[in-house]
Amino acid sequence: MAGKPSKKNPMSVNKSDTPLWMRVVIIVVAVSFVASGIAIVAAGIGGGGSSSSDADSGTDSITAEYQPRVDSAMTAMNSSPDNPDIIAQVGHAYFEWAVAVYESGQVSGAIPFWLSAVSYYDKALAIRPDDDIVLGNKAFALYYGQSEAAPSALQAFIDAASDNAELSAQVENARGMLAEYAPSVTATTTP
Repeated sequence: MAGKPSKKNPMSVNKSDTPLWMRVVIIVVAVSFVASGIAIVAAGIGGGGSSSSDADSGTDSITAEYQPRVDSAMTAMNSSPDNPDIIAQVGHAYFEWAVAVYESGQVSGAIPFWLSAVSYYDKALAIRPDDDIVLGNKAFALYYGQSEAAPSALQAFIDAASDNAELSAQVENARGMLAEYAPSVTATTTP
């Protein structure tokens, strides 16, 4: 049997035939897997769980996304301070920022953004008081911003937009939100 070539298993690798660059790549990949495993274990030993720095980094990423929107809207408003559509855009930018912060679980952290949105909605409504969308966004911002003015703003939106078919879902949402205030309102007026 000395004259026959040996059968190679198709899954076997002859390491002596592997080019040097391939060996280096395999070693680098193996070392990176080991290093990442060590980092994961170290993070687990270090405490795991979310920390305030995790929340801060979440807030930082939200700020990085929404601050430029607010800045851009403010620049546009400064160049056209009497245009209610542009003023409302500043309110919308703050509103969207508030939603992002609120949805990240930072309910109280969102309140300043809700109230900033309201201040710009008020400016837009001072110029054009019949803007149903701005009325609705103001009412919702006051509701989520936990303002005492929310019930009257919700009612104002419902009264103004109840015949607006495009906003029927928002009007129903406002009715539901307003209903949450009804027991406390009746409780204070009933002897």
